[in-house]
Amino acid sequence: MLTLAKLGRWLRDAWLLIGIAAVLFALLEGSLSLLQLVRNRIARTEEPRHDWRADADAYPDRSWVTKYYQEFRASEGVLWRPYVYWRRRPYRGAYINVDRDGLRRTTAPTKPAHASARTIRIFMFGGSALWGTGARDDFTIPSILARELARSGLHAEVTNFGESGHVSTQEVVALMLRLQKGDYPDLVIFYDGVNDTFSAYQQHVAGLPQNEFNRVTEFHLSTDPDRLRAMAVRDGVARLETVRLLGGILGQTLGRTGSGPSQEALNDLALDNPPGVDGVAATYFGNRELLQSLSSHFHFKYLLYWQPTIFQKTSLTRYEQTERSKARAFEGFFRKAYATVRQDSSGSRPEGAFRDLSLVFADVQQPIFVDWVHLGESGNEAIAKIMATDVVALGMPRLPPVRP
Repeated sequence: MLTLAKLGRWLRDAWLLIGIAAVLFALLEGSLSLLQLVRNRIARTEEPRHDWRADADAYPDRSWVTKYYQEFRASEGVLWRPYVYWRRRPYRGAYINVDRDGLRRTTAPTKPAHASARTIRIFMFGGSALWGTGARDDFTIPSILARELARSGLHAEVTNFGESGHVSTQEVVALMLRLQKGDYPDLVIFYDGVNDTFSAYQQHVAGLPQNEFNRVTEFHLSTDPDRLRAMAVRDGVARLETVRLLGGILGQTLGRTGSGPSQEALNDLALDNPPGVDGVAATYFGNRELLQSLSSHFHFKYLLYWQPTIFQKTSLTRYEQTERSKARAFEGFFRKAYATVRQDSSGSRPEGAFRDLSLVFADVQQPIFVDWVHLGESGNEAIAKIMATDVVALGMPRLPPVRP
């Protein structure tokens, strides 16, 4: 028979067990947190993490590569920017420099004092390949283009608006923001393909910034306080070192599953956007028509280039073969999307202005790529020289030819 005395003893014992468990958990959590703090401090004093691309065979001179990738990692931070979502933080280094507007430095020859022709203004837009991942400031596509134009007697002020992860629609918006402020170029150059295609692969629809499903989820959370509180609690629990330790043990035993976008977010994104492969070309050439209208109204010329990837290169070095194998999961999607763009570019779209560079390295024997999409500096030079030829052909005001 349960008496009040027995019930009291049970409650007392239960309370003691709970208290002891709480103390033990607090001691374990405190010890693990202290250990992690020590690890973090040691890690900060160790040599920076090695970037695998520093081993690329596209770098014949390796004297600067390790230092470059240390700067690259240090300069990766971004700031929120309306409409275009993100831009790099200001950064100053030996090989990478980003100004307060989040724009990578473009180096160009000084205009001769005797020159009478005016300087032409060129705005360049693209993703990380144009920004210059894998290349020093002096050897990004915009910097090399400025030098090549100077050799042809055409002095240009080239601005690199490239940003990692940006798709062509973000770039059109970025251009519109400049025009809105009265900042007018003479020529606009777009260098795209990879980010537009990868975004469509990632989200199953085309025409969106990358990782847009995260913004869908965040918006829904802002309108659902209960769900937001539950997520905050889960996040707080997940940050406990004890939970991380157990998660690591269970993860090694049972395996892990990727988080990925929720089906709810993907469904929302698919409402007003074209399907994946076919939509890549439709969205891109839709932006091309917008550019044509803007160029007519604001009196600038434009050139569009579809960039190459390692998937189109037939003669791969051993290093390049390894990099291509890392991207095997989406190679088929890229091949289909690129074939569609190639086909649509010859259809009833605005004449001229577009050039498909996807096959420019198809038969090149020497190493070109530092990963499946980014070029070494020699690859950037090849692209920039093609662009320079096209720019000169537009008939811009020229200076007297520069003699060697």
